[in-house]
Amino acid sequence: MKNIRAFRFTGPCGSGHRSWSLTSLLQAVRFAKGLSWACTWSMLAACNQEGMLGLDLLPENNRFPTITDSVELVGSTVMEDSLQSQLPSALLMGELNDPSFGKSSASFAFQVLPTSENIRLADPDSTLTLDSLILSISLAGYQGDTNTTLLLRAHEINPTVSSSKVYFSRDPVRTTGTPLAVRNFRYRSGLVQPINEPADSSSGTVVNVSGVLRMRLDGQDAYPEGSILANKLLSGRDSVEYRNADAFVQFFKGLWVEAIMHPDAVNNGTGLLLQSNPLATKTGLYLYYRSGNKRRRLNLMLRPVSGSRNIFRFDYAGSTLLHDLNRHSGSDSSLQISYVQAGSGVKTRLSSDSLYRVLRNRSGMDSLNLPTGNRWVIHQATLEFENADTLDFGKIAPPAQLFLVPLDSQGRNMASLMPDLFESYYDGYLRNGRYKFGITRYLQKLMAEGPKGYDLAVIPGNPMGNLARVRLKTKPRLRITYTRIP
Repeated sequence: MKNIRAFRFTGPCGSGHRSWSLTSLLQAVRFAKGLSWACTWSMLAACNQEGMLGLDLLPENNRFPTITDSVELVGSTVMEDSLQSQLPSALLMGELNDPSFGKSSASFAFQVLPTSENIRLADPDSTLTLDSLILSISLAGYQGDTNTTLLLRAHEINPTVSSSKVYFSRDPVRTTGTPLAVRNFRYRSGLVQPINEPADSSSGTVVNVSGVLRMRLDGQDAYPEGSILANKLLSGRDSVEYRNADAFVQFFKGLWVEAIMHPDAVNNGTGLLLQSNPLATKTGLYLYYRSGNKRRRLNLMLRPVSGSRNIFRFDYAGSTLLHDLNRHSGSDSSLQISYVQAGSGVKTRLSSDSLYRVLRNRSGMDSLNLPTGNRWVIHQATLEFENADTLDFGKIAPPAQLFLVPLDSQGRNMASLMPDLFESYYDGYLRNGRYKFGITRYLQKLMAEGPKGYDLAVIPGNPMGNLARVRLKTKPRLRITYTRIP
C-alpha cells in the first residue's frame, strides 16, 4: 500500500482538523465502528487540501483502475430574487449600460446622525445665519468608464432607514418631495479640493481634501427643497432635536442619493458606478452657519450605528441577456452564453437532475434506482466555467470569485447545502480565464442520495456591494477522478 496522506477529521462528532498516520488511521477506523454513521462518513469523506480522497489507498496492481472523466452539463440564465441589501459593505450609486446586460443602476439611502449628544448650535440669545449645507460622500472606488458624466440627485426620505430592519434590493424608497439638489459630476481620481473650514477667526481656514464628492443642498442651484432642509436643521438650536440619535431621527429621517448617466452628455461610454465605504468618516451633511461673527460647522454623519441600504434597478430591454433569459442549453444548441450579475440581477442555473443522470450513465448504472453497493468511488471532482469576456469587457472587471450553491424549490440560494463550501479546495476564483469549483463531497452526496430537486446556481460574491457581472460559456466541464469496482 502506498504512503497515506494526511486526512482531515471533520463533522458532527468533533471539531477542527487532525493529521493521521497509518497507525492512527487504523485505530480511528476501529474507533469509528462505535460512532454514528454521520461521524464515520464525515471522517472517510473529508478531503485533504487537494480534494483527493483515497488515491493513495489504491492497490499497486491497478486492479481497480482510476479514471479521469469529463462531461458536459447544461444550464440557463434565470432572474435572481431580490436580496437583502441593508448595511452593505459598500454604498453604491451610478448606472451601467451595455448591449449584453442592458441598463443597471444602483443608489443608496442612509441615516445621518449627530456626532455627539446634547448639541447646542449657539447660545440662546445668539443670532444664527445660514452659510451653506453640504452633502459629502467619501469615494472608495468605481466601476466603469470615467469619461461618463453622471447626473446626481439627493432626496430627503420618509420613513427612515433603520439599522435593525431588513430591506430588499428592489424595494423602492419613499421621498418627501422634489430633489434637494441636482448636479453634474465627472469622476477624477486623486482630485484635491480646497475647502474653507471654520476657524477661531471669522475668516476660516483652507483645508485640502481628496476622494470626496461634495454637493450643495441649500437651494443655491434653484432647488428650494434644499434651502428648506438647511433652515430646518438650523432651527434645532434649543438642543431638543439634537439631544440624542433617537430624537434626531424623529427630526430628520435621512437621505437617498442616486446617479444616472446624464441624458444630454456626448460619448458617455458604458456608464459609471461609484463606491463609498459606509464606515468612512466624511460621508454625511455639513451645516455651515454663523453665530454672531463666528463661523461654525455642525457634523451630521453616516455613523456605524446608522441605517443604510442599497437599491438596484435593472432594465434588460434590447439586451442579449433578455434574448437568452430562460433558454436552456440542453434543448437549444445555439445557446452559447450564460450570465451572472451582482446586485440581485441574474444567475446561471444548472440542472442537478441532468448532472445526476450523466454521472450514472458514465458509471455504468443504467437503472434509475439509487445504487445499493459501493460500485463507484469519487476521489476528486471539479467544475470549470470559462469566462466568455475579455478583461476590458464594458470596462468592468469580472468578479474575482463566484460561488456555486444549490437552490431550493423556490429557486433561492442555499449555501448550507454545499458541503465543500468551506474547504480550501472549493476555490471559485478566476484564474487563467476560468472559474473552478471543487465539489468532491457534493458529488459523493449526490450519487448517494440523488438530486432531491436541488439545482445548482452560479452566483457572484458580495452581491450587494457591487454591480460586477460576467458572461460564461455554456456547457461547463465537470472533471471527475473515480474508481469503478466490478
